[in-house]
This record gives sequence, structure tokens and C-alpha cells, in this order.
Amino acid sequence: MKAVRWVNTFFPKVKNTQTITEALHEMRKHSCDYCIVIDDDGKFDGLLHKSVIKEVEMEEKVGPYVVFPDFYIVEDSTIEEAAMMLIENKETILPVVNSNSEVIGVLTIQEVLEAMTEMAAMDEHGVRINLTLPDKPGELNKIIDVLANNKINILSILTIKDGDSRLVSIKVDSKDAESVASILEIYEIPYESIVEEEGFF
Repeated sequence: MKAVRWVNTFFPKVKNTQTITEALHEMRKHSCDYCIVIDDDGKFDGLLHKSVIKEVEMEEKVGPYVVFPDFYIVEDSTIEEAAMMLIENKETILPVVNSNSEVIGVLTIQEVLEAMTEMAAMDEHGVRINLTLPDKPGELNKIIDVLANNKINILSILTIKDGDSRLVSIKVDSKDAESVASILEIYEIPYESIVEEEGFF
């Protein structure tokens, strides 16, 4: 899914010609330890980290202390790509730029966690089915067909490889865990747990 859906547009930003004092003010205002830095044309110039400017004179310019990150994303990148970049880079922030190299926002671990929560449909009321399936084509489709034939709408499907199997979590649009369990039992589909989730957004 496109990362731009979860981009945080409220972030600290300074020009590379501004002072350390102004950058620190932006960091305090946004309760963070970084600033996005842009050039005079409004293009992305890099990041300024608080840890880099600890011993710097307050009236010095930001420019010499800006670091261009190894990773950033463009507006049509996916949230999955963003998550992988945060893991690989061990950074806490990903700048997001448009086709003109202008910063449109940032993604932090917080936004990525919110995205994963939505993708798992944890924000919606429903019933979650947890089961283990053989890691073979068509196995998941059997469950989907059973749910569809019983007019149960699927809100999300997550799978994780586990040896020769797949751990599967399916969230469905239902308020009755017992009735969902009964349907699976009729079709002789073994499951590990079926629980109702309230949702919280």
C-alpha cells in the first residue's frame, strides 16, 4: 500500500542557511531530535540530528552539519518498503519527497506501526481466526471460499512462513466468534483460536 497514506506532514523543517538556535527551536516544538533541512529552492538537503550539534555555537549555520541520509522514500513508495528501510537503516525517520525533491512529510516508526495496525484491521470490530495451513497453492483459497460462501466479509489476511506451513491470521467482519467457529467446524477446517476484537479507532 502507498506510504503516502500515513505520511506525517507535521514535522520540523529548517533551511540550510538558518541557525542552530532555530533548528533546536523546531525540534523542541515538535518534540523530536531531528530536523528536515531544505535548500533555498525548497529541495530536500538532508537531516540535522540533535546529537551532531551538541557542542556547536548556537549562531552557527545549519548547513555544515547536515547529513544526507542513505535512505529516503518517494511519494509512490509502499509502506512495506518504508518498514524495510527503517529496519535496514536502523533510523527512526524516513523523509518522504515528491518528484521535485520537495519534502512532503516524514515516516517514523510510529506511522509504520499505525499502518501495520490498519493493515491487520485491528482498528475495526470483528473476529480474528488464527490457523496453520500447509504452505501449498490453494490451501488459503479453501478458507476464503468457505467464508465467501457463508457471506462473511474478510477484513484482512496476514501470513507468516513457518517451516513447511503458513501461520495465518484472518480478520472477518462478524460480531459472533461462535458462529464463525461453527462454520469452520462444519467444513472440517481446524483452527487454533477464534476471538472477537473490539477495534479501537
